[in-house]
Amino acid sequence: MSTATTESTLRNLHRDDLSRLANTDGTECVSLLMRTHRKGRETQQDPIRFGNLLNQANEQLKSAGRDASILQRIESLQHDTEFWRHQGDGLAIFVTKDQCHLLRLNRHVDETVHVGDSFFLSPLVCEHNAQHHYFVLALSWDESTLHHSDGDALSVVETQWLPAKFDELVLPRDPEEALQNTSHRVGGNSVGMFHGQGEGEDKIEADRNQYLSIVGDEVSAAIYNTGKSLVIAATSEVAGHFAAASGIEADAHVDGSPSTMNNQELQDSAHQVIAPKLGEDQAELMERFGTAQANSQGSSDTSEIIEAAKQGKIDTLFICNVSCEQTNLAVLETIRTGGNVYRCDADNMPGAGDKFAAIFRYH
Repeated sequence: MSTATTESTLRNLHRDDLSRLANTDGTECVSLLMRTHRKGRETQQDPIRFGNLLNQANEQLKSAGRDASILQRIESLQHDTEFWRHQGDGLAIFVTKDQCHLLRLNRHVDETVHVGDSFFLSPLVCEHNAQHHYFVLALSWDESTLHHSDGDALSVVETQWLPAKFDELVLPRDPEEALQNTSHRVGGNSVGMFHGQGEGEDKIEADRNQYLSIVGDEVSAAIYNTGKSLVIAATSEVAGHFAAASGIEADAHVDGSPSTMNNQELQDSAHQVIAPKLGEDQAELMERFGTAQANSQGSSDTSEIIEAAKQGKIDTLFICNVSCEQTNLAVLETIRTGGNVYRCDADNMPGAGDKFAAIFRYH
């Protein structure tokens, strides 16, 4: 299934990556996963932890009589200062003889070293509904900030360009003003560098669309694969333009300017509008599984689910324990045949199973 490709640039995990990785196999498939840090002293320890994982992978390859030389292409990362300065909350590295994927994750993962005929993808499966955790985008024409809520309090999510003010993302047209603006940015860097066409209202609209598009790209990368809902706090005008410019449909909307709210007011307002949806999602999941099981199209029996996955019968797979080979096999087979996979905690697993639950395409 594998195709020759070399990809040695660190990038965010995208929607089609799991399918591409699931359809990769070979004599040596190495998967390294670890928690990383965006800032602070812990960033200095991340390369050391990575070195330990490399040593483990090297030992596993040699013990299995496999070619350990495939690790050479990633060994230099341990001493690449720039690489470790641009991490998210987790890192996933997938290596074969012909492929190398370096994926920045926006959530924590446990340290994992896996050597086999396929990649170890189950830790990358997103949470279903991620109960009580969600994102809040505070957005106005002047500035934008992405927050994460644990249900009780908000914390700012720092991406490459957020939080940001409008004129930090879209440079003014006047050369002198643009120069002054740029000189106040860290390192003089900006994603703005945008000078739209037209005059008057056309110019304002072009700049605003560019601003919202950049914010949308940052938000999309930050929330992807988390399974968490997005609340937008903005006036109806700004929220409507954001949806049109970015293609992102928020799960709930706090109507009003976020500049008029403090953090606690923003948290309370966001929780009020998203709480019904979080409850509905879980109830809908249980109802859907119950209906499928009543019609012999659902199961929580491990052996039945593994066999169904191999046959391409699974429409939706729910997993609890992400660390075992059996789980990874079911995940790989489900993704390969176009099924959906979600991770649930034990309390929210549908059915009576403690590892799996599945809704089948057919009986």
